Amino acid sequence: MKRERQKKQTRLLLQQTALQLFQKQGYDETTVLQITNEAGVAKGTFFNYFRTKEDVLQSVFFSSVERVYEKMKNNEHEHWRERMERLFYELTMMHEQLGRKVTKSVLHIYTSKQTFPFTPLLHMLVHLFEEGKRCGDIRTRHSSSSLALMAVQLYVGALQLWIFSHITEPLPTFLHETLHVFLSYIQKEGD
Repeated sequence: MKRERQKKQTRLLLQQTALQLFQKQGYDETTVLQITNEAGVAKGTFFNYFRTKEDVLQSVFFSSVERVYEKMKNNEHEHWRERMERLFYELTMMHEQLGRKVTKSVLHIYTSKQTFPFTPLLHMLVHLFEEGKRCGDIRTRHSSSSLALMAVQLYVGALQLWIFSHITEPLPTFLHETLHVFLSYIQKEGD
């Protein structure tokens, strides 16, 4: 029991240390040796928990996303639109906390691998759009799946603009305006 707890603590320490270094100096500039030195563990210890520096970055990202999804489970009593706005608010706050450098590195990894890390997000959005259609709020002829994909495109586009430009407003505010226009449109007569 104690050994398992210690393993979890060491893994968490490596994740937190890596995140701090990624935020401070960037993903590419951070080495595994720097992570282990800063964490106060042997370099070999790192490889007991992660195969590569990329693995630790992905684990930090997935841990953060999982916390957002867990928060959302507590809001199932809210109206579909409030839940969607809260979901995107929580995701954008997560990115604000991770920082531009870390978010950029995560997007770069998934883009270069041509993988799609947003499948759980898509499923949540499809469910919310279906709920909006059932209650008569959404009047567009587009399927819930298409609407979910459009919402993800808005989200990823906002992330990229935030990462690669000098947008001064907080990411949650920036995306909220875009999302508001999109949701207002599909709640009207649609197309």
